[in-house]
Amino acid sequence: MNSIPKIENDKIVESKLQLSMSLRKYIILPLKAGFYGFTLVFLVILIVKLLSFLLGINDVFNLDLMDVILASVGFFFMFLIYLLKNFH
Repeated sequence: MNSIPKIENDKIVESKLQLSMSLRKYIILPLKAGFYGFTLVFLVILIVKLLSFLLGINDVFNLDLMDVILASVGFFFMFLIYLLKNFH
């Protein structure tokens, strides 16, 4: 007689918990840190350009695409730092 295998609910719950913890550890936290890095670098660029405009060093206040690209480097480095920190 063939029997139906019994699936233990504890193992299913445990695997879902491990999956959510891994997702949080390797994806969500590094992305969050990357956005913080982007924001930090972008705010520094914004403040420096604003101060140089207010002090009269620059005649025009403008933000370029290069400023966003430079801030994305901050995103990349913070993302990479948090991602590699989780692999120890």
